Amino acid sequence: MGPRLGELINEYDVPGAQVAVLACGEIRDEAAGVLSAHTRVEVTNDSVFKVGSITKIWTATLVQQLVDDGLLDLDSPVCRYLPGFTPSLTARHLLTHTGGIDANHFFDTGRNGDAIERFVEAIAAEEHPVPPGTAFSYSNSGFVVLGRLVEVLRGRLFHDVLRERLVTPLGLRTVVTDADEAILHRTAVGHREDGSPATAWAVAYGTAPSGSHFAMSARELLEFVRLHLDDPKLAVLRETQVESVPDLGIGVVGWGLGWMLHRDGVVGHTGVSKGQKAFLRVAPDDGVAVAVLTNSVLAEPLAHRVFTEVLHDGAPQTTG
Repeated sequence: MGPRLGELINEYDVPGAQVAVLACGEIRDEAAGVLSAHTRVEVTNDSVFKVGSITKIWTATLVQQLVDDGLLDLDSPVCRYLPGFTPSLTARHLLTHTGGIDANHFFDTGRNGDAIERFVEAIAAEEHPVPPGTAFSYSNSGFVVLGRLVEVLRGRLFHDVLRERLVTPLGLRTVVTDADEAILHRTAVGHREDGSPATAWAVAYGTAPSGSHFAMSARELLEFVRLHLDDPKLAVLRETQVESVPDLGIGVVGWGLGWMLHRDGVVGHTGVSKGQKAFLRVAPDDGVAVAVLTNSVLAEPLAHRVFTEVLHDGAPQTTG
């Protein structure tokens, strides 16, 4: 990379950030700035940042493991496993945001172990006017349905499956799934456009109970990406499923199973959560990946500089 991260956060008025680069099998990471403009606690390489919708790649991975284990057919009706949904809705629709489910539902289903189950039951009872498979419509709620599929087919709570099948086997130590875990780490706080800290760490848990509070370090995000580069069974998630998407301002040219597809063979995802923005880009053919985690809504230009230096990729736009 060209300019050091400390120079970039000053140039773009970003309070704090982490950058990690995976290349030639090695991960290099750098941290700069502060976790909060209020506390002035320094960002370190093991600090924890929200990753927002990058969580969807983790969920897609758990779903693919269900397929590999013979527990799920992506093209079978979801109602076979989750009663109440139209028979034409499949897991493939949900993974590609073509399920016709609204982007966000707001059901107060609490934070107990049945939160995802109750949330999905409420979604199933809603009217979904767009038939599955007929249009691309980015949906956070659709991925909560996938989280419930994981629970039903594994017989375990989503976050327990996440830890058992990904976090623990990969030896990850900074991954947190809620605010109670986050306070045990050096945790970043989001910042508004005026540079002031956000008044909440994350969106309400009930908005997306299978991933709304997911956070980690940039290095450990790339340890997860390394799994995708090393495991041939996961390459299917990067295959094109939707060849074109509407101009949503998210800088993609197509969609895989969870992955955003960029030009020149680059895949990735972006995430937004209460003043924090996270960016992930991967060039699978080159074995290169870059993660930029920030605690500012003004972080796109910084991420653009990093990706341009490392991948010569276009500007990373955001989606929630």
